[in-house]
Amino acid sequence: MKRKLQIITSASAASLLAFSALAQETLNPRTAETASPRQHPTPARSERLNGAAKATDIIEMTVNNYQNEKLGKVEDLAVDVESGRIVQVILSTGGFLGRGNTFTAVPPGALRHDAADKVLHLNASKAKLAAALKFDTSKWDKDTQSNRVTEVYGYYGERPYFVADNEGYRNASLEGTVAATLPHNMDGSINTDGARTLDKANNVAIAGNLEAANNWISTRNPDGTWTREYYSNERRANNAWSRLGYVQKASKLMGTSVKNLQDQELGKVENLVVDVSAGRIVAVIISSGGYIGLGDELSAVPPTALRFNAEHDTLQLDSSKDKLAKSPHFNANQWPDFSQPGYAGGVYHAYNVEPYFSTTATAAR
Repeated sequence: MKRKLQIITSASAASLLAFSALAQETLNPRTAETASPRQHPTPARSERLNGAAKATDIIEMTVNNYQNEKLGKVEDLAVDVESGRIVQVILSTGGFLGRGNTFTAVPPGALRHDAADKVLHLNASKAKLAAALKFDTSKWDKDTQSNRVTEVYGYYGERPYFVADNEGYRNASLEGTVAATLPHNMDGSINTDGARTLDKANNVAIAGNLEAANNWISTRNPDGTWTREYYSNERRANNAWSRLGYVQKASKLMGTSVKNLQDQELGKVENLVVDVSAGRIVAVIISSGGYIGLGDELSAVPPTALRFNAEHDTLQLDSSKDKLAKSPHFNANQWPDFSQPGYAGGVYHAYNVEPYFSTTATAAR
């Protein structure tokens, strides 16, 4: 019996050592990429307004790596308006004259917007992008599910905004029950029947079920293998995952009807102002079309002030026509500089919404 206990203890220690090494690799997945001197450290995105651009200008924009090799172009943005987030940037690569294109999703935080050169930079080689998980535009709902999005973020060493905070994410990686390579189905999803985890307290193998699978964070490695990290319920993984809301194409969102709570027409979505590197929608631009006497003027609204109706074909804004007319608006051919935190902050304050950024300074570039 004593001999058996020693064997179990030794096995547990070996598992923990192996986990520690794997966790370190998972937390530093970019070491294989050569960083360019032009790349800047990731700013504190929750505190600064990094920049602002029209979504229509970002779509079709060229994406290069830091060796100035063209990787592709932006096909569209996957956005969650109600949370004010850019969930993924969909890239189009390869093909000729729009035919035979391959689509790949990239976390917005992995991109840097060079406004001067009108280009986005991604710290990835052509080989790494080619090995990335592909995005099927015909299966939009499936490829924008939280587990799929998390796989995309993990591949580029990014933390999904809907999974805990930075400290919680790191602690979950280092102190979580176990990290392991799991069997997968042909489509890359987790084979939940084959999932196993070791309980840290008693080292008992537990068969993974659907509920447990929702706590696995996926990382796809450049060599095609997959790494999974388990997040216990104590770290509120399930609650965090529920923060990923309805994800829509930015291009499809434009033209969506906007009504108030009394079902009165306020206008339609004309455009979005986005801060790509921060993964944020700065403002939703609404064209009133003369409904409230603004003629060709546009209104700026914070995204989190809007809600979809049950059918997801109309956005609702708790505002009267009169309030919309008195809130920040501008002429269609004279756009203000939304990268100025003072102006952008005024848009939020007009609707009693707290800005996600500091209104006193712009981010260092």
